[in-house]
Amino acid sequence: MDPLHENLLHRATLGDLITCSALRFGDRIALVSGKERVSYKTLNERSCQAAKTFMEMGIGRGDRVAFMTHNCLDYIYCRFGLAKIGAAPVPLNFMLKGEEIVYIINDSEPTAFFVEDALVETVLAVRDKISSVKYFGWFGLSRTDAKPQDWIDAKTFFNGRYSTEDPEVYIESDDMATLMYTTGTEGFPKGVITTHLNYYMGVLHLVCDCDFNRNDVVIIDLPLFHVAGTTMLLGSIATGAKALIEYTPDPRNILRKTQDEGVTMWTYPPTLYHALPMLPDFDQYNISSLKKCITFGAVMPKVIYEKWKTIKPDLEWRNYWGQTESSPVGTTSIPEEFDARANSIGIPDTGVTVKVFDEEDREVPLGQLGELVIRGPAVMKGYWRNMELTEKTLRNGWLHTGDLGYQDESGYIYFVDRKKDMIKTGGENVSSQEVEGVLLRNPKVAMAAVIGMPHPYWSEAVTAHIVLKPGQESTAEEIIEFCKEHLAGYKVPKQVTFWSQLPMSPSGKIIKRKIKEEMLKSQGEK
Repeated sequence: MDPLHENLLHRATLGDLITCSALRFGDRIALVSGKERVSYKTLNERSCQAAKTFMEMGIGRGDRVAFMTHNCLDYIYCRFGLAKIGAAPVPLNFMLKGEEIVYIINDSEPTAFFVEDALVETVLAVRDKISSVKYFGWFGLSRTDAKPQDWIDAKTFFNGRYSTEDPEVYIESDDMATLMYTTGTEGFPKGVITTHLNYYMGVLHLVCDCDFNRNDVVIIDLPLFHVAGTTMLLGSIATGAKALIEYTPDPRNILRKTQDEGVTMWTYPPTLYHALPMLPDFDQYNISSLKKCITFGAVMPKVIYEKWKTIKPDLEWRNYWGQTESSPVGTTSIPEEFDARANSIGIPDTGVTVKVFDEEDREVPLGQLGELVIRGPAVMKGYWRNMELTEKTLRNGWLHTGDLGYQDESGYIYFVDRKKDMIKTGGENVSSQEVEGVLLRNPKVAMAAVIGMPHPYWSEAVTAHIVLKPGQESTAEEIIEFCKEHLAGYKVPKQVTFWSQLPMSPSGKIIKRKIKEEMLKSQGEK
């Protein structure tokens, strides 16, 4: 047998996943965006057309194509088109500016760069600093006048010029399927090499651990440059579910789509679950179709969970923990046991092993705090062009996550904090998430973020950053006194600041790094 056909016989790739779903589900609706409803058959055909276009541009196995856009159908077709020819998308956070864009593009060296119309000016301002890009492309989402004359309109990929037949191209299951950049703690973003097999494990996990099935209707409003949004989309397509492609998360739109389309599952950070019931017209929406809720980024605070139990007591809840480097397979809690272990991130997901290690990479006794480590086929191939960091992160055959936690005698795992977010104050360790959980129990507090700030005596001082609920007033002294009622003295914030809004990522997580930067800047100006 020739190498190509032997490869086609055995491989597992994302392009093949789209083909198989088209054969299985045909005219069943796969994607909904605005008034457009796209069948599985059409999804595959347009992905094939995108693949043929990229091949004509000279793009093939191992090449990269960058994208900077909010969620849209054309981006989905393009990224699956790349999967069919062995090339990899490099999705950029649409909030990036100038030099941030330049760094990622010049590090990943894509052949082409496709940009949403509203972001074109941002890219044009640094175009002269980008060296590898031969083709610039454009997604016309709202502004027909924004396309530079020499840029390719992605809509032309689907005008009937290109074949809808699947290309037959040699691709290994362990080839790079996505090059996704994560925020670097050392200054520069890190390019995570996620393979086709990694994503297959993510899909298996969603079916086995999160109960994805063909009757589900999910909202894909988490950004598709984020591993959570990408995996949700793949899980939907693999199971024959229906995915609503939304521009960005918006609380009122979440409720409206749930009511109008019969959404069955939500996947959001706790901040969004906290915000939704606070909408003044929340009770006017019918969310009876909702059956399953997944929370990620932090354990669901008890006060938010208790609120939702009064709103919709029949919901299945799952705390979820993972990261880009694990595709993002890690641990998931079991709905039937959520009440008893609401502060647990669950048990290891299908196909991976999770343990707790000390600083010497030795497994710690049950109940003892250590670093959570992962092993299994969901773990990334490595960091792009950074062998030193890859070896450090994947040392001794384990993915070292940088997250701290412990395991109980029943095998349940508990997340305590990120290593970098653990506050060392007066010789004691303080979990920022524990203090945040207490702050959210204050009836006046809408949002809270706790960080450690440099301090000459304490080493780091516990500082709380608060957003109050509309119409509420409070003082730092009042917040501190509230915390003293619920926390040991060394955990109580030494300083409290009030914000109109905290810096948030597009996926709805609070960006503590930016809070700290703002605080250090303001202290430096005094």
